[in-house]
Amino acid sequence: LEQRVALFLFQRRLDEMRQQKKSIHMPYDDIVEIFDYMKASGVDVVGVLGGEPTLHPQFISIIEAALDRGLHLKIFSNGIMGPEKVDFLSNLKPGSASIICNISDHEVDSPSKQAKRDHALRQLGSAITLGITIAEPDVDYQYLIDFIRDYDLNKRIRVGVAQPIVGQDNAHYPPARYPELGDTIVRMAKDCITADILIGFDCGMTLCMFTEEQLGILMTHTEGFKSVCDPIIDIGPDQEVWSCFPLSDVYRTKLSAYPSRNAISDYYRRVFAPYRSLGCRPECLTCIYMRRGQCNGGCIAHAINSMNRKPPSFVAEDALAEFGGQDAV
Repeated sequence: LEQRVALFLFQRRLDEMRQQKKSIHMPYDDIVEIFDYMKASGVDVVGVLGGEPTLHPQFISIIEAALDRGLHLKIFSNGIMGPEKVDFLSNLKPGSASIICNISDHEVDSPSKQAKRDHALRQLGSAITLGITIAEPDVDYQYLIDFIRDYDLNKRIRVGVAQPIVGQDNAHYPPARYPELGDTIVRMAKDCITADILIGFDCGMTLCMFTEEQLGILMTHTEGFKSVCDPIIDIGPDQEVWSCFPLSDVYRTKLSAYPSRNAISDYYRRVFAPYRSLGCRPECLTCIYMRRGQCNGGCIAHAINSMNRKPPSFVAEDALAEFGGQDAV
């Protein structure tokens, strides 16, 4: 697996910071410090997320700082950005950055937003990979195929499943209905392949979502399916760290408590190991796919939510030794 990390500022934290009258933008110097930390940790890929990352007043300088350090960037955007940002991104060296756009159908956006996104898609073209997060089995994905054709975008679609956020009441797809979701994904793969488009998979999916016949179809109609769930390592304001977005409100800690990115990942693997063994469905406890290591049991957030007590939101630095913080290398 590639070594990666994500700079992350999600909407709930944005709202908290606004209420506290704090700046909603991570300071440039802190971001550069994180880039240096990750480069020293052997990280190859850094994801830049938001909110909308292109709204950061020093967005261009941030991207330049990462590229100067030889990092490959994954920029997660809604595609609605001003012409200066579009021109900058379109002039980057090919392959130095990937732009992943989770976008909605044009019909739900205002005319001004449609115009900005239209300009970005036309200018950036094949540098953009579209993404979709599925929350219902009857999801409309045809517009993504149309966008790829009309704007000559990268012929890939990143597919994720809406997962629960521990401690939050967000919309997500229930694991008991995963076979329905499997049917939807296979149907989407078949429709995409007719347009010479391959879909790739985000984390948190299970092998039992698909029949053996469907798994065979996915091997030839997609980038290939594998059940994956491993710490991403998200870094937010004040250099707080958490394992991934669904686990963003449990066991958060500080970047400064660890000597490397690998140490952070090891910490989270140990902390969440008991939950990992539970899986996301009762059937996971006796699943041969999990026993053989072919499936990771889906998103850990489901297992944590099945318990009657939520883990702590934040682990103070003086408590990290209990989980191997400073000593984890």
